Amino acid sequence: MTTAPTGDERVDDPRGVLITGASMGLGRAMAELLAADGWRVFGTSRHPEAHPDHAWEMLALDVTDDESVRACVAEVMERAGRIDALVNNAGYGLSAFAEEPTVEEVRAQFETNYLGVHRMCRAVLPIMRAQGRGHIVNISSLSGLFGTPPSAHYAASKHALEGYSDAMKYEVAPLGVQVAVVEPGITRSNFRENAVRPAEPLAVYDELREHLGTMGRMAEERAAREETVARTVRRVLNTPRPRLRYTCTRLDWIAAHMRCWVPEGFTRWVVRRVLGLRG
Repeated sequence: MTTAPTGDERVDDPRGVLITGASMGLGRAMAELLAADGWRVFGTSRHPEAHPDHAWEMLALDVTDDESVRACVAEVMERAGRIDALVNNAGYGLSAFAEEPTVEEVRAQFETNYLGVHRMCRAVLPIMRAQGRGHIVNISSLSGLFGTPPSAHYAASKHALEGYSDAMKYEVAPLGVQVAVVEPGITRSNFRENAVRPAEPLAVYDELREHLGTMGRMAEERAAREETVARTVRRVLNTPRPRLRYTCTRLDWIAAHMRCWVPEGFTRWVVRRVLGLRG
């Protein structure tokens, strides 16, 4: 059973951060940067034994499993006695056009990207409330602001995460807990190649699928590196009262604010031009 901190931690103890999905990609970049900054980093992976070469503590965690979440948070508390920050980074990418995946495939998308975040927050928030302090950073995406093909359900899961984070920020701020979302655009990482494809893809989308795959690979060649996202997370964690949303590059910032500044028709025209879409 997870116990609340007693309040007698030494002030010189390093701050502790729990990062989900830290075995590779964005999560690993965050763990490396924060560990170098002096944080006590607890990274997680479903198979931590497969990732022994790291400068932080790696724990087993499956964010889709209630008991795994409880055991992981309890282990952090046993080792450190506190959790100063939670970074919900574990992600699942379903690369599928809107009508292609089964309900079960869509459910798997939401189990990680939305319900997994909720499980982690439910486990950590009682600890942060008892401490009277804490930061929660949810890794969203520009897809949480507008959807682009072939990621309708990935975008839907990130839209859900945005709304969840927005409401929770109001709820827990009076308790001393800060909530923020980080919204990366396309990043040079292995996320795209690890994305799951539908079991029964529809041939009618094959030409568009191939075209978007080519466009995506070209965009990644010019994209920001994982360290850019990690530096944004560090910035949020070092801000006593962060705002709700953070983008990672100037282009990401412009894309995010198109929703507020320009008519919808112009935004859709820009997206079609960028993706090389007809119609």
